[in-house]
Amino acid sequence: MTTYGAFGIIKNTQNQVLLVRRRDFPLWDLPGGTRQQGESFEDCVCREIREETGLTVTISVCVGQYFRPLHHDKQVIFMVKLRDVNQSLMTEGPETKRLAYFSINQLPNNLVALRRQQIRDAMIHKHGLQVIEKENRLLYSLEQVIRKLSHYFQKH
Repeated sequence: MTTYGAFGIIKNTQNQVLLVRRRDFPLWDLPGGTRQQGESFEDCVCREIREETGLTVTISVCVGQYFRPLHHDKQVIFMVKLRDVNQSLMTEGPETKRLAYFSINQLPNNLVALRRQQIRDAMIHKHGLQVIEKENRLLYSLEQVIRKLSHYFQKH
């Protein structure tokens, strides 16, 4: 079964990108998540960003649709902008351990796979992309092991 998700790229005035340190998996990620049944990708990204960061946003442009065949996953990446620049970030939440802005040249090493390319695509103003990601089977297998261990240690 294919999963569908939407993620947003939020830049600050220093051209840094907002990332979320996930609570369920020890990685940094773009704010976003799984689309609910009947929900548009646009509504999904706005809802997920509000839940994970406390920010309300509007869509600027769709960077692209990224298909990950090994994961049976389709992700839509959007550039978004704040509705009100004076909004405050949540410090943490049920899904979010930490939030921080990062320079494009200093993205964390433990960033969700493929996000670097998606962020680069957005920063060089690409949009409307249709990308089938070339995934590494070894990295995919390692990610699955890390995910299972992370869930195990959260329960114990």
